[in-house]
Amino acid sequence: MKIDEKGFTLIELMIAMVVGLVVLAATYSVFTVQNKTLLTQEKLASIYQNARIAMDMMIRDISMAGYNPTGTAAAGITAANVSSIRFTMDLNEDGVLDATNEDITYDLYTSEDGVQVLGRKSSASGTHQPAVEYVESLSFLYDDGAGGTPADLSQIRRVKITITTIAPTEDPSYTDPTNGDHYRRYTLTGYATPRNLAY
Repeated sequence: MKIDEKGFTLIELMIAMVVGLVVLAATYSVFTVQNKTLLTQEKLASIYQNARIAMDMMIRDISMAGYNPTGTAAAGITAANVSSIRFTMDLNEDGVLDATNEDITYDLYTSEDGVQVLGRKSSASGTHQPAVEYVESLSFLYDDGAGGTPADLSQIRRVKITITTIAPTEDPSYTDPTNGDHYRRYTLTGYATPRNLAY
């Protein structure tokens, strides 16, 4: 009597398992690479967004410096150096610079968590309000409108703002070419023209 053997041999099963494991390993590898790429893109998007938010806010506010519809408020840029700027504007049009957001200072400070933050300080509150976290550097350069350095604050016609934001965590797969560490950075430069200052 002949027995009809059906099924797989041990060798066939071993080959199928090896092929299955190779496919599983390849799928896992693709997933891991995709996940790392996604995390990197999220970090980059965060530092890009922080820089753009900060730049837009500073350009908007500095462009309003000197707003003085009554002509009696003496609004303008009141302090300017490479690391901070202070300016006034008569937003409520009452001829007095005493309302919230009429005397603004932008500079960097370190938060209680040890994070460097772009601060926006109003004379009304007297304390820094965090605008954007994880700012590595901030600088202001001033122009007299003809490409020269202004002799005094009243001659400032354009402000060049450069801000560098940094990722909150290290990326072991990346090495910064300048600093040699593993933090991703983004530098953005913009220009604000205080259109209300007298020419």
